[in-house]
Amino acid sequence: MSRGRIQYGFGVFCGSLLLSWGFFLLSFCRKARFFHPSGVVYSAMAWPASSLSSVASVEVAERLSGAALVRFSGGLFKQKGKRVKRDSLGLGVRFYGQPGPCQTNARGGQDLFLVSFHSFAAIARDIKATDCGDYLANTYWSITPYEVEGLGRVSLRITASGSGEGTARNERLEDAVRAGEVSLRLEMAPWGTDDYQPLAELRLDRRMDLEDELRLTPRASGGGLRPTGFLQGLRVAPYAASHLARRLRRETPRRASTPDTWISIPDLSANRRRDVNASADLSSGGKRQEKVLA
Repeated sequence: MSRGRIQYGFGVFCGSLLLSWGFFLLSFCRKARFFHPSGVVYSAMAWPASSLSSVASVEVAERLSGAALVRFSGGLFKQKGKRVKRDSLGLGVRFYGQPGPCQTNARGGQDLFLVSFHSFAAIARDIKATDCGDYLANTYWSITPYEVEGLGRVSLRITASGSGEGTARNERLEDAVRAGEVSLRLEMAPWGTDDYQPLAELRLDRRMDLEDELRLTPRASGGGLRPTGFLQGLRVAPYAASHLARRLRRETPRRASTPDTWISIPDLSANRRRDVNASADLSSGGKRQEKVLA
């Protein structure tokens, strides 16, 4: 077992022992997540980026390809009115790894958590620079490491493109999505460096009424991005406790037992993915041979 996985296990233990009850009570009183309390969820389609740098990144990008859900949210505050003056923003993504239809909280996918600050050391500077009025005007970082077989520990970030009209960030995002202008690029770099390379592209499709239903979890690593390190493990139990508190505070308790929604997203990027896969196979074939000879 790697050092990072040992630290991850210790983080899970500490989170369960020290933080889970606090997150449960705070979320129960708030009737929302303690962090990232309110947001909007969109369906999306993911496919491999056009220029992948290694065989390992090709394999990860292939596992992430298919239907996805993307959740934009504030960091600490619910959006009341048209403008939040200062806050971090959050971006959560669930990759299903298949075209669909997909059950909202089905197991086996890949969940990622990103925020609009680069690291805890830079949190004050980056929050000050965050544009709280426009989700698409910011870059989002994982701030905690993931582990990829063949690559070791990596960091992730998502850069957004697109713009829309409106006075509130939800309105601007919806307008941009309707215009078909919103795309997200997932990038990966060796941990501790800024050498980010494209990994996957996402195209947002439509808004989904899944804000209460969607339950992202740090444990979901079906795409080959395994959470590692103490901080990754620390949030496992508090996130689960927050989910439980929200479910107990719903106005209609019977909804908690309602089966998950099934989402179906047309695979508009199929031709593009086939072209990318063909070029990736050509480039990765030689690299596999080099790996065998080595």
